[in-house]
Amino acid sequence: MLRIYVLAMAGVVATTAGVIALDQTMARADWDETAPMTKTLNDDTTGPLGNRFFHVDWKATPGRQGQEDISGYVYNDAGNAAVSVELRITGLDASGQNVADVVRPVEGSVPGYGRAFFDVRVPRSPSYRVAVTSFDFIEPRGAK
Repeated sequence: MLRIYVLAMAGVVATTAGVIALDQTMARADWDETAPMTKTLNDDTTGPLGNRFFHVDWKATPGRQGQEDISGYVYNDAGNAAVSVELRITGLDASGQNVADVVRPVEGSVPGYGRAFFDVRVPRSPSYRVAVTSFDFIEPRGAK
């Protein structure tokens, strides 16, 4: 019986020593002034937030009276449905410079890992850039 007690106490002492040593190592790492201070959720910090969660597949067709019809799909690459999704459509000249910038809503919601169709009219330009500029995710029922 004494042997079991001694073995149990030795295990407790060894575990405690390990936790203390690990805690001291962690404390030194937390206060290391030379450690880099980067706090990002995603490596892609250069583009709009919408580019992290959505991608857009679209085409432009000539409209009437100097307008162009831009239609396609917004794909939600996140698991939560999104509402109040808005597209920024930037008209570009032949050299790639911005000449027009409009924001248009996507009707309805974009399901998680799904897509939603859009069809908008914008001023005619030689080319365009289309991206999600704003959105709200819907928290799933029961999530807190």
